[in-house]
Amino acid sequence: MCVLQRLRLGDEDCELPEELTMLLKQEERVIQPHQESVEVINLGTEDAKKEVKIGAGLENSVKERLSRMLRDYVEVFAGKIKR
Repeated sequence: MCVLQRLRLGDEDCELPEELTMLLKQEERVIQPHQESVEVINLGTEDAKKEVKIGAGLENSVKERLSRMLRDYVEVFAGKIKR
């Protein structure tokens, strides 16, 4: 009796070939979006906030250089979109 017939009959002791087992496991996986912890930086003032998000896992020196560059080009990265 073939594997599929045994499965349809509810044969719990039926062993699936390794390749089929791997394919079934892949089907069960759910694709999750990548999520990274972020840090919000305000490039504006307290009254007129212009917030951007950067990766929280960056080294402090990289965060500082990135913050400086974002402040230098604030209108590019946090400006209002004209329609």
